[in-house]
Amino acid sequence: MDQFMKSLTTRHSLIEEEISSEQTRPEPDRTRVLALKKMKLRLRDQIEYLRREGADMARVVVVRRKRWAEMPLKPAR
Repeated sequence: MDQFMKSLTTRHSLIEEEISSEQTRPEPDRTRVLALKKMKLRLRDQIEYLRREGADMARVVVVRRKRWAEMPLKPAR
């Protein structure tokens, strides 16, 4: 879980840097800034949840689903 928490905090700080760099531009893209802020908020919520509930969890299991492009197609009958 430590590695997962570290990756979340790293992504959170990278997004924060990206927001500040976008806002320092002469004409910042408001849509982009808003989207980045939403992503940052979701990450913060995840981090806080894991800190709050993570003490009870032994580990976090991340499950990745196969994408449709990776799944073999069945022949039509």
